[in-house]
Amino acid sequence: MLCQRNAKDPARRLKADLDLIQGGFTDYLRQRHTAEFTIAVYCRFLRKVARYLAGRRRCAAMLRRRDVPWIMRGCLPRCKATSRRPRQSGLLQWLRFTGHFREPVPRPRWQEWLDAYEHFLRVDRALVDCTRVAALRALNHYLAWQFRGRPLRWDFVQAEDLRRYAASRCRSLSPKSVNDALSILRQFLRFMHLQGECSPVLVLAVPKVADFGRQRFPEVLNEDQRQKFLAAFDRSSSQGQRDYTMAVCLIDLGLRAVEVSRLRLQDINWELQTLAVPAAKASPGRQLPLPAHVASALRNYLRHRPRTDAEQLFVGQTLLRGRPLSSWAIAAAMDRAYRRCGFVGWFGTHRLRHSFATRLFAHGATTKEIADLLGHRLVATTDHYTQTKDLRALAQPWPITIHRRS
Repeated sequence: MLCQRNAKDPARRLKADLDLIQGGFTDYLRQRHTAEFTIAVYCRFLRKVARYLAGRRRCAAMLRRRDVPWIMRGCLPRCKATSRRPRQSGLLQWLRFTGHFREPVPRPRWQEWLDAYEHFLRVDRALVDCTRVAALRALNHYLAWQFRGRPLRWDFVQAEDLRRYAASRCRSLSPKSVNDALSILRQFLRFMHLQGECSPVLVLAVPKVADFGRQRFPEVLNEDQRQKFLAAFDRSSSQGQRDYTMAVCLIDLGLRAVEVSRLRLQDINWELQTLAVPAAKASPGRQLPLPAHVASALRNYLRHRPRTDAEQLFVGQTLLRGRPLSSWAIAAAMDRAYRRCGFVGWFGTHRLRHSFATRLFAHGATTKEIADLLGHRLVATTDHYTQTKDLRALAQPWPITIHRRS
Protein backbone atom coordinates (compact mmCIF):
# COMPACT_ATOMS: atom_id res chain seq x y z
CA MET A 1 0.00 0.00 0.00
CA LEU A 2 2.87 2.40 0.83
CA CYS A 3 4.53 1.72 -2.53
CA GLN A 4 1.30 2.45 -4.37
CA ARG A 5 0.88 5.75 -2.46
CA ASN A 6 4.44 6.82 -3.32
CA ALA A 7 3.86 5.91 -6.96
CA LYS A 8 0.77 8.14 -7.09
CA ASP A 9 2.50 11.15 -5.46
CA PRO A 10 4.44 12.21 -8.60
CA ALA A 11 1.24 12.05 -10.63
CA ARG A 12 -0.57 14.18 -8.05
CA ARG A 13 2.24 16.71 -7.97
CA LEU A 14 2.29 16.89 -11.76
CA LYS A 15 -1.47 17.42 -11.95
CA ALA A 16 -1.29 20.15 -9.30
CA ASP A 17 1.52 21.90 -11.20
CA LEU A 18 -0.31 21.72 -14.53
CA ASP A 19 -3.52 23.06 -12.99
CA LEU A 20 -1.61 25.95 -11.40
CA ILE A 21 0.13 26.77 -14.69
CA GLN A 22 -3.11 26.71 -16.65
CA GLY A 23 -5.09 28.61 -14.03
CA GLY A 24 -3.43 30.97 -11.58
CA PHE A 25 -0.23 31.57 -13.53
CA THR A 26 -2.10 32.38 -16.75
CA ASP A 27 -4.33 34.86 -14.90
CA TYR A 28 -1.23 36.41 -13.29
CA LEU A 29 0.37 37.00 -16.69
CA ARG A 30 -2.82 38.52 -18.10
CA GLN A 31 -3.04 40.90 -15.16
CA ARG A 32 0.49 42.01 -16.07
CA HIS A 33 -0.79 42.67 -19.63
CA THR A 34 1.36 39.94 -21.19
CA ALA A 35 0.55 39.13 -24.80
CA GLU A 36 -1.37 35.92 -25.47
CA PHE A 37 1.39 34.58 -27.72
CA THR A 38 3.96 35.09 -24.94
CA ILE A 39 1.65 33.44 -22.40
CA ALA A 40 1.38 30.40 -24.67
CA VAL A 41 5.18 30.16 -24.98
CA TYR A 42 5.68 30.46 -21.22
CA CYS A 43 3.00 27.90 -20.33
CA ARG A 44 4.15 25.38 -22.94
CA PHE A 45 7.70 25.46 -21.57
CA LEU A 46 6.53 25.31 -17.94
CA ARG A 47 4.44 22.23 -18.66
CA LYS A 48 7.62 20.63 -20.00
CA VAL A 49 9.47 21.70 -16.84
CA ALA A 50 6.72 20.22 -14.65
CA ARG A 51 6.96 16.85 -16.41
CA TYR A 52 10.76 16.97 -16.19
CA LEU A 53 10.57 17.57 -12.42
CA ALA A 54 7.84 14.97 -11.88
CA GLY A 55 10.18 12.33 -13.26
CA ARG A 56 12.65 13.34 -10.54
CA ARG A 57 9.99 13.44 -7.80
CA ARG A 58 10.11 17.20 -7.51
CA CYS A 59 7.45 19.91 -7.65
CA ALA A 60 7.52 22.94 -9.96
CA ALA A 61 5.81 25.09 -7.33
CA MET A 62 8.82 24.63 -5.02
CA LEU A 63 11.49 25.76 -7.50
CA ARG A 64 14.03 28.34 -6.34
CA ARG A 65 16.17 30.86 -8.20
CA ARG A 66 19.26 28.69 -7.78
CA ASP A 67 17.49 25.85 -9.66
CA VAL A 68 17.14 27.83 -12.92
CA PRO A 69 20.53 26.87 -14.48
CA TRP A 70 20.15 23.12 -14.17
CA ILE A 71 16.48 23.30 -15.22
CA MET A 72 17.53 25.07 -18.41
CA ARG A 73 20.30 22.54 -19.04
CA GLY A 74 17.98 19.61 -18.41
CA CYS A 75 14.99 20.80 -20.44
CA LEU A 76 16.84 22.57 -23.26
CA PRO A 77 20.17 20.74 -23.61
CA ARG A 78 20.92 21.65 -27.25
CA CYS A 79 18.76 24.76 -27.72
CA LYS A 80 20.09 28.00 -29.19
CA ALA A 81 20.52 31.07 -27.01
CA THR A 82 17.80 32.96 -28.89
CA SER A 83 15.34 30.19 -28.00
CA ARG A 84 16.54 29.87 -24.41
CA ARG A 85 15.95 33.51 -23.45
CA PRO A 86 12.13 33.60 -23.73
CA ARG A 87 11.87 30.22 -21.92
CA GLN A 88 14.11 31.47 -19.13
CA SER A 89 12.00 34.64 -18.89
CA GLY A 90 8.91 32.48 -18.46
CA LEU A 91 10.65 30.49 -15.73
CA LEU A 92 11.58 33.70 -13.91
CA GLN A 93 7.98 34.92 -14.17
CA TRP A 94 6.93 31.61 -12.64
CA LEU A 95 9.27 32.22 -9.71
CA ARG A 96 7.78 35.69 -9.24
CA PHE A 97 4.31 34.17 -9.28
CA THR A 98 5.17 31.52 -6.69
CA GLY A 99 7.06 34.02 -4.51
CA HIS A 100 10.44 32.28 -4.87
CA PHE A 101 12.15 34.79 -7.14
CA ARG A 102 14.38 36.15 -4.39
CA GLU A 103 16.47 33.84 -2.27
CA PRO A 104 15.96 34.17 1.49
CA VAL A 105 18.67 36.29 3.07
CA PRO A 106 19.94 35.87 6.62
CA ARG A 107 18.30 38.15 9.17
CA PRO A 108 20.68 41.03 10.03
CA ARG A 109 21.46 41.87 13.63
CA TRP A 110 19.76 45.27 13.36
CA GLN A 111 16.50 43.89 11.96
CA GLU A 112 14.59 44.78 15.16
CA TRP A 113 15.39 48.47 14.59
CA LEU A 114 14.18 48.24 10.99
CA ASP A 115 11.00 46.42 12.01
CA ALA A 116 10.16 49.06 14.60
CA TYR A 117 10.82 51.88 12.14
CA GLU A 118 8.80 50.14 9.40
CA HIS A 119 5.86 49.89 11.82
CA PHE A 120 6.22 53.61 12.57
CA LEU A 121 6.23 54.51 8.86
CA ARG A 122 3.25 52.27 8.09
CA VAL A 123 1.00 52.98 11.09
CA ASP A 124 1.93 56.46 12.33
CA ARG A 125 2.97 58.13 9.07
CA ALA A 126 0.76 56.04 6.72
CA LEU A 127 3.40 55.89 3.99
CA VAL A 128 2.84 53.67 0.96
CA ASP A 129 4.72 50.45 0.35
CA CYS A 130 7.18 51.78 -2.24
CA THR A 131 8.22 54.66 0.06
CA ARG A 132 8.75 52.33 3.01
CA VAL A 133 10.74 49.86 0.93
CA ALA A 134 13.02 52.61 -0.37
CA ALA A 135 13.60 53.95 3.15
CA LEU A 136 14.39 50.51 4.60
CA ARG A 137 16.75 49.75 1.72
CA ALA A 138 18.71 52.96 2.36
CA LEU A 139 18.81 52.35 6.12
CA ASN A 140 19.92 48.76 5.72
CA HIS A 141 22.82 49.98 3.56
CA TYR A 142 23.91 52.45 6.23
CA LEU A 143 23.54 50.03 9.14
CA ALA A 144 25.56 47.40 7.29
CA TRP A 145 28.28 49.99 6.64
CA GLN A 146 28.26 51.24 10.24
CA PHE A 147 27.91 48.05 12.30
CA ARG A 148 29.42 45.31 10.15
CA GLY A 149 31.92 43.58 12.45
CA ARG A 150 31.17 46.04 15.26
CA PRO A 151 28.91 45.91 18.34
CA LEU A 152 25.42 47.34 18.00
CA ARG A 153 26.01 50.35 20.23
CA TRP A 154 25.05 53.85 19.18
CA ASP A 155 27.37 55.49 21.71
CA PHE A 156 30.27 54.25 19.55
CA VAL A 157 28.97 56.18 16.51
CA GLN A 158 30.68 59.54 15.98
CA ALA A 159 29.87 62.52 13.77
CA GLU A 160 32.95 61.73 11.70
CA ASP A 161 31.41 58.34 10.84
CA LEU A 162 28.38 60.05 9.33
CA ARG A 163 30.57 62.37 7.26
CA ARG A 164 32.65 59.45 5.99
CA TYR A 165 29.46 57.58 5.06
CA ALA A 166 28.16 60.58 3.10
CA ALA A 167 31.52 60.85 1.30
CA SER A 168 31.40 57.15 0.39
CA ARG A 169 27.91 57.52 -1.10
CA CYS A 170 29.03 60.49 -3.22
CA ARG A 171 31.36 58.18 -5.14
CA SER A 172 28.49 56.20 -6.66
CA LEU A 173 25.37 58.41 -6.42
CA SER A 174 24.36 61.85 -7.62
CA PRO A 175 24.18 64.67 -5.05
CA LYS A 176 20.38 64.56 -5.06
CA SER A 177 20.33 60.81 -4.39
CA VAL A 178 22.86 61.23 -1.59
CA ASN A 179 20.77 63.97 0.02
CA ASP A 180 17.67 61.76 -0.23
CA ALA A 181 19.50 58.92 1.52
CA LEU A 182 20.85 61.27 4.20
CA SER A 183 17.37 62.69 4.77
CA ILE A 184 16.07 59.16 5.37
CA LEU A 185 18.97 58.57 7.78
CA ARG A 186 18.25 61.84 9.60
CA GLN A 187 14.61 60.88 10.15
CA PHE A 188 15.63 57.40 11.33
CA LEU A 189 18.05 58.86 13.88
CA ARG A 190 15.27 61.11 15.19
CA PHE A 191 13.13 58.01 15.65
CA MET A 192 15.96 56.17 17.41
CA HIS A 193 16.47 59.17 19.70
CA LEU A 194 12.79 59.10 20.67
CA GLN A 195 13.22 55.40 21.41
CA GLY A 196 16.09 56.26 23.75
CA GLU A 197 18.70 54.52 21.63
CA CYS A 198 20.97 57.34 20.45
CA SER A 199 21.93 60.92 21.24
CA PRO A 200 20.25 63.88 19.48
CA VAL A 201 23.75 65.06 18.54
CA LEU A 202 23.83 62.41 15.80
CA VAL A 203 20.73 63.91 14.19
CA LEU A 204 22.45 67.27 13.89
CA ALA A 205 25.65 65.64 12.66
CA VAL A 206 24.11 64.19 9.48
CA PRO A 207 25.60 66.37 6.70
CA LYS A 208 24.13 67.73 3.49
CA VAL A 209 25.77 67.53 0.10
CA ALA A 210 26.06 70.64 -2.08
CA ASP A 211 23.93 70.38 -5.19
CA PHE A 212 24.18 73.65 -7.10
CA GLY A 213 21.84 73.83 -10.04
CA ARG A 214 21.51 70.09 -10.46
CA GLN A 215 17.87 69.74 -9.47
CA ARG A 216 15.80 69.49 -12.65
CA PHE A 217 12.08 69.44 -13.07
CA PRO A 218 10.22 68.06 -16.07
CA GLU A 219 9.52 70.53 -18.84
CA VAL A 220 5.86 71.55 -18.68
CA LEU A 221 3.48 72.06 -21.57
CA ASN A 222 2.47 75.56 -22.52
CA GLU A 223 -1.00 76.27 -23.91
CA ASP A 224 -0.02 75.61 -27.55
CA GLN A 225 1.69 72.34 -26.63
CA ARG A 226 -1.31 71.34 -24.53
CA GLN A 227 -3.68 71.85 -27.46
CA LYS A 228 -1.32 69.95 -29.77
CA PHE A 229 -1.02 67.10 -27.26
CA LEU A 230 -4.80 66.70 -26.84
CA ALA A 231 -5.27 66.87 -30.62
CA ALA A 232 -2.86 63.94 -31.10
CA PHE A 233 -5.54 61.39 -30.08
CA ASP A 234 -7.77 59.87 -32.74
CA ARG A 235 -11.14 60.39 -31.08
CA SER A 236 -12.99 58.64 -33.91
CA SER A 237 -11.81 55.24 -32.57
CA SER A 238 -12.83 53.76 -29.25
CA GLN A 239 -9.23 53.38 -28.08
CA GLY A 240 -8.38 56.94 -29.11
CA GLN A 241 -11.41 58.28 -27.22
CA ARG A 242 -10.33 56.35 -24.13
CA ASP A 243 -6.75 57.65 -24.34
CA TYR A 244 -8.01 61.21 -24.88
CA THR A 245 -10.20 60.98 -21.77
CA MET A 246 -7.28 59.70 -19.71
CA ALA A 247 -5.11 62.55 -21.02
CA VAL A 248 -7.76 65.11 -20.04
CA CYS A 249 -7.90 63.65 -16.53
CA LEU A 250 -4.13 63.90 -16.27
CA ILE A 251 -3.52 67.38 -17.68
CA ASP A 252 -6.77 69.17 -16.73
CA LEU A 253 -7.46 67.56 -13.34
CA GLY A 254 -3.87 66.94 -12.23
CA LEU A 255 -4.45 63.26 -11.42
CA ARG A 256 -1.64 60.77 -11.01
CA ALA A 257 -1.51 57.83 -13.38
CA VAL A 258 -2.22 55.43 -10.51
CA GLU A 259 -5.29 57.50 -9.57
CA VAL A 260 -6.57 57.34 -13.14
CA SER A 261 -6.10 53.56 -13.15
CA ARG A 262 -8.09 53.25 -9.89
CA LEU A 263 -11.03 55.42 -10.94
CA ARG A 264 -14.35 53.57 -10.81
CA LEU A 265 -17.68 54.20 -12.47
CA GLN A 266 -19.31 55.08 -9.14
CA ASP A 267 -16.69 57.77 -8.49
CA ILE A 268 -18.42 60.06 -11.00
CA ASN A 269 -21.30 62.09 -9.55
CA TRP A 270 -23.18 63.38 -12.57
CA GLU A 271 -25.73 65.25 -10.49
CA LEU A 272 -23.21 67.28 -8.48
CA GLN A 273 -20.60 67.33 -11.28
CA THR A 274 -17.84 66.03 -9.00
CA LEU A 275 -15.23 63.28 -9.22
CA ALA A 276 -14.15 61.24 -6.19
CA VAL A 277 -10.43 60.60 -6.62
CA PRO A 278 -9.38 57.32 -4.92
CA ALA A 279 -6.59 57.16 -2.35
CA ALA A 280 -3.05 56.92 -3.71
CA LYS A 281 0.40 57.37 -2.18
CA ALA A 282 -0.03 59.44 1.01
CA SER A 283 -3.27 61.08 -0.20
CA PRO A 284 -6.44 59.70 1.44
CA GLY A 285 -8.53 60.67 -1.58
CA ARG A 286 -10.30 63.89 -2.50
CA GLN A 287 -13.32 65.39 -4.24
CA LEU A 288 -12.69 67.42 -7.39
CA PRO A 289 -15.09 69.54 -9.41
CA LEU A 290 -15.78 68.11 -12.84
CA PRO A 291 -15.28 70.71 -15.60
CA ALA A 292 -17.71 70.63 -18.51
CA HIS A 293 -15.18 69.47 -21.11
CA VAL A 294 -13.95 66.65 -18.83
CA ALA A 295 -17.53 65.52 -18.20
CA SER A 296 -18.19 65.58 -21.95
CA ALA A 297 -15.08 63.46 -22.60
CA LEU A 298 -16.16 60.95 -19.95
CA ARG A 299 -19.65 60.64 -21.47
CA ASN A 300 -18.24 60.06 -24.93
CA TYR A 301 -15.86 57.43 -23.60
CA LEU A 302 -18.60 55.58 -21.71
CA ARG A 303 -20.50 55.14 -25.00
CA HIS A 304 -17.50 53.18 -26.36
CA ARG A 305 -16.52 51.39 -23.14
CA PRO A 306 -16.70 47.59 -23.53
CA ARG A 307 -19.13 45.62 -21.43
CA THR A 308 -17.21 44.17 -18.52
CA ASP A 309 -17.60 43.18 -14.89
CA ALA A 310 -14.62 45.34 -13.88
CA GLU A 311 -15.36 48.27 -11.58
CA GLN A 312 -12.49 50.33 -12.96
CA LEU A 313 -13.44 53.13 -15.32
CA PHE A 314 -10.68 52.64 -17.91
CA VAL A 315 -10.33 49.17 -19.43
CA GLY A 316 -8.70 47.60 -22.44
CA GLN A 317 -10.31 48.01 -25.85
CA THR A 318 -8.42 45.52 -28.05
CA LEU A 319 -6.30 42.55 -26.87
CA LEU A 320 -7.07 43.02 -23.18
CA ARG A 321 -10.66 43.96 -23.84
CA GLY A 322 -12.54 44.61 -20.63
CA ARG A 323 -9.51 44.26 -18.35
CA PRO A 324 -8.57 47.20 -16.11
CA LEU A 325 -5.64 49.29 -17.29
CA SER A 326 -2.55 49.62 -15.13
CA SER A 327 -0.64 52.85 -14.55
CA TRP A 328 2.07 51.48 -16.89
CA ALA A 329 -0.46 51.09 -19.71
CA ILE A 330 -1.67 54.65 -19.14
CA ALA A 331 1.89 55.98 -19.26
CA ALA A 332 2.53 54.03 -22.47
CA ALA A 333 -0.53 55.64 -24.10
CA MET A 334 0.78 59.09 -23.18
CA ASP A 335 4.25 58.22 -24.49
CA ARG A 336 2.75 57.33 -27.87
CA ALA A 337 1.01 60.71 -27.94
CA TYR A 338 4.31 62.48 -27.19
CA ARG A 339 5.92 60.76 -30.16
CA ARG A 340 3.02 61.71 -32.44
CA CYS A 341 3.46 65.33 -31.36
CA GLY A 342 7.20 65.23 -31.99
CA PHE A 343 8.12 65.90 -28.33
CA VAL A 344 11.52 64.22 -28.41
CA GLY A 345 12.73 62.73 -25.14
CA TRP A 346 9.42 63.16 -23.32
CA PHE A 347 7.93 60.25 -21.45
CA GLY A 348 5.79 59.54 -18.40
CA THR A 349 2.71 61.27 -17.02
CA HIS A 350 4.09 63.42 -14.22
CA ARG A 351 4.93 66.33 -16.53
CA LEU A 352 1.18 66.60 -17.20
CA ARG A 353 0.59 67.00 -13.48
CA HIS A 354 3.31 69.66 -13.33
CA SER A 355 1.70 71.42 -16.31
CA PHE A 356 -1.66 71.49 -14.52
CA ALA A 357 -0.16 73.09 -11.40
CA THR A 358 1.91 75.59 -13.39
CA ARG A 359 -1.11 76.69 -15.43
CA LEU A 360 -3.20 77.25 -12.29
CA PHE A 361 -0.40 79.20 -10.63
CA ALA A 362 0.02 81.40 -13.68
CA HIS A 363 -3.72 82.19 -13.59
CA GLY A 364 -3.57 83.40 -9.98
CA ALA A 365 -4.33 80.30 -7.89
CA THR A 366 -2.60 80.13 -4.53
CA THR A 367 -0.22 77.35 -3.59
CA LYS A 368 -2.64 76.09 -0.93
CA GLU A 369 -5.48 75.83 -3.47
CA ILE A 370 -3.23 73.94 -5.88
CA ALA A 371 -2.06 71.62 -3.07
CA ASP A 372 -5.70 70.74 -2.29
CA LEU A 373 -6.38 69.92 -5.94
CA LEU A 374 -3.21 67.83 -6.27
CA GLY A 375 -3.79 66.00 -2.99
CA HIS A 376 -0.58 67.18 -1.33
CA ARG A 377 -0.41 67.18 2.45
CA LEU A 378 2.46 69.68 2.51
CA VAL A 379 2.39 72.99 0.67
CA ALA A 380 6.19 72.74 0.36
CA THR A 381 5.69 69.77 -1.96
CA THR A 382 3.50 71.88 -4.24
CA ASP A 383 6.23 74.51 -4.58
CA HIS A 384 8.15 72.09 -6.82
CA TYR A 385 5.16 71.90 -9.18
CA THR A 386 4.46 75.59 -9.72
CA GLN A 387 7.06 76.37 -12.36
CA THR A 388 7.04 79.71 -14.19
CA LYS A 389 9.28 80.54 -17.12
CA ASP A 390 8.95 84.31 -16.74
CA LEU A 391 8.63 85.79 -13.26
CA ARG A 392 8.52 89.40 -14.42
CA ALA A 393 4.72 89.37 -14.38
CA LEU A 394 4.76 88.41 -10.70
CA ALA A 395 7.26 91.09 -9.65
CA GLN A 396 6.04 94.23 -7.93
CA PRO A 397 7.23 97.61 -9.16
CA TRP A 398 10.21 98.98 -7.30
CA PRO A 399 9.20 101.91 -5.07
CA ILE A 400 10.85 105.11 -6.24
CA THR A 401 11.13 108.00 -3.82
CA ILE A 402 12.07 111.38 -5.22
CA HIS A 403 13.95 113.61 -2.79
CA ARG A 404 13.61 117.25 -3.59
CA ARG A 405 16.28 119.66 -2.59
CA SER A 406 15.16 122.22 -0.15
